[in-house]
Amino acid sequence: MTNTDCILWQSAQNVQLAQQNLDKLYQAFQEIVCSTGDLVIEFAHDDPPQDVFIQSVWNSYFYIKKSDHSDAEIYGTLTLAIQLTSDEGYENEWGNGKRSKVLICYSAMPGEGQGWMFSTQAPNTAGYFEGWVSKSLHWARDDVSDPSWFYALPLDHLTNLTAVRDLIVTPVHEIIRGGKVEEVLMKIKTSLCQPPRA
Repeated sequence: MTNTDCILWQSAQNVQLAQQNLDKLYQAFQEIVCSTGDLVIEFAHDDPPQDVFIQSVWNSYFYIKKSDHSDAEIYGTLTLAIQLTSDEGYENEWGNGKRSKVLICYSAMPGEGQGWMFSTQAPNTAGYFEGWVSKSLHWARDDVSDPSWFYALPLDHLTNLTAVRDLIVTPVHEIIRGGKVEEVLMKIKTSLCQPPRA
C-alpha cells in the first residue's frame, strides 16, 4: 500500500468511527422526551439523511405541548442539532467558532414546523446567526418580544448518556418549566461554547 492509500484508509476508518459515535449521540437526543404533569416533549421529526459520507449538520425537532393528548396544542419547538463544521465568518473572531458543536434551541413559535433549523451557515465560525444576538451564555432573538433562545456545547463534552442528561435534558426541562435561561446555564457554564462577545 502506498502512503496515500494508508492515509485514506485511516481517514475512512476515522469517518466510520465518528459516524457510529454520532449515531449514538443522535439517538441519545431522545432523552429530552418526557410526559409529566407540567411538561410534555415529544419527538416531531428530523432532517432527511443526505447522500454524503458524513452529514455536516443534523437537526432533530421536538414539540412542546400542554398535555399528552393527541390533539394538545403545540406551544413551542425544540431543535437539537449536531454541527460538525460551519462556514467561515467575517465578523469578530470567536474562540469556539472552529469546534464541532451541539446546538440546543427553543422556538416560542407555536404550531408544527416552527423549529429553528441550523446549517453550516448559521451560526458560522464567528458565532453569527441572522436575527439572533449573543448574550453572555446563550443567543436570543434580536426581537425582544420573542423569547426564543439557543445555546451551544462542544461535541466532545457529550461522550455519554450522563453528559447528555446533565448538559441538555436537565437544563432544557428546567428552562421550559420557567427557569431563567442565564441562571440555568450558569450551572453548566464551564461546559458551554460561550457566545462571542458583542
